[in-house]
Amino acid sequence: MQTIITIIVFLLILGSIIIIHEFGHFIAAKIFGVYCSHFSIGFGPKLWSKKGKETEYEIRALPFGGFVSMAGEEQSDEEELKDIPLERTLKGIKTYQKVIIFLAGVFMNFVLAVVVTFGVNALSGQLPVQTAQVGQIIENSPAQQAGLETGDTIQELTINETGQVILVSNFGDIQLTQKDLQTTASTIHVQIKVDRDGQTKNLQATLKYDQSSQAYKLGIYQATRSMNIAEAIQYTFISIGEMSVAIFVALGQLITRFSETVTQLSGPVGIYQVTSQVTQTGQITYILNLLALLSVNVGIFNLLPIPGLDGCQVIFALIEKVIGRELPEKIKIALQLCGLGLVMLLMIFVTYQDVLRIFQ
Repeated sequence: MQTIITIIVFLLILGSIIIIHEFGHFIAAKIFGVYCSHFSIGFGPKLWSKKGKETEYEIRALPFGGFVSMAGEEQSDEEELKDIPLERTLKGIKTYQKVIIFLAGVFMNFVLAVVVTFGVNALSGQLPVQTAQVGQIIENSPAQQAGLETGDTIQELTINETGQVILVSNFGDIQLTQKDLQTTASTIHVQIKVDRDGQTKNLQATLKYDQSSQAYKLGIYQATRSMNIAEAIQYTFISIGEMSVAIFVALGQLITRFSETVTQLSGPVGIYQVTSQVTQTGQITYILNLLALLSVNVGIFNLLPIPGLDGCQVIFALIEKVIGRELPEKIKIALQLCGLGLVMLLMIFVTYQDVLRIFQ
């Protein structure tokens, strides 16, 4: 049953990203009056199709991409489009309109990521409170044994061995290290002064030194609060910005340290594995965050100046504007086929790497 759920979630994530990307191209083309003969989700054999007013909508067998067939593209069926006026083709519109059409898919990928991330932040986003208020308490921890309760606000810590008194104003003040306390003891005894519903309570706790964190662990998590709308918007763009920077850094490393970086890439198999792990948590927010991350990935990948991708289409349009004529169609088709071949080889390689990782 878990496998079926994972497959469904995997296909929904990929389908959503592909549909929104191709819809961007499609709606931009429609706005500028470009004739679109096909709107397809996936490649390969046709599974379903429906003819609209002038566009045939299709679902194909391989859900790893999609396309919009626009009049004036290099692959256009000349016989099918012979009666289409020039102004309804890519060749008959202005350069800036072409650029908008080619970048509209990327734009919609970012729109999807922003909408999803904002939704997650607005509905379930959490920020730490400014005080040292206790959130979750770890079971069998010194905090639980001392009698700390969720909602308590720690005000003061007194270290019995040294007599130090620590006034607590935020959660960072309770991160006790041997250096701060000027002791090498493996165990310390601490008096904890807390505010509980307006009443002061004094509790005793015995803390052991934790080598991994290099601190005396009380065993609590900081309390959090829900984001307001302004914070949800702010952290949405911070999150999308951080995702984008991380992806561009990874692409840079792929160029400067290709042999080291290429083995770390993941393809459909790797994405499926991550989807399986996320689905098993049962947390819808994790699934939505994965959707946003992959949508940003697809958007940025399509910006690359590789023939066959949106970024290269923009470059072709700008070059043609500068030189004042169209590039030879045979050259563009040859470059696009080479680019798509490189992308397919990369996909095969990363899929091979993903399969190897499964059996390691």
